[in-house]
Amino acid sequence: MKSQVLSSFAWTDLTVLAFIIFLTFFVAMIYWVFRKGSKNLYKSVEQLPLEEAPVVRGEA
Repeated sequence: MKSQVLSSFAWTDLTVLAFIIFLTFFVAMIYWVFRKGSKNLYKSVEQLPLEEAPVVRGEA
């Protein structure tokens, strides 16, 4: 069924555009994660679940 729908899809430019947008987003996310200087941020954030925070009652 999927192949029948895709074979009758006339806008191939839209498919190529969607692929380019996805690829650009994926490469940008890889760059964002491995950018210079982000190691300190990830080191501080990785310890957050292990820190004990005081329990405050009455807050939602």
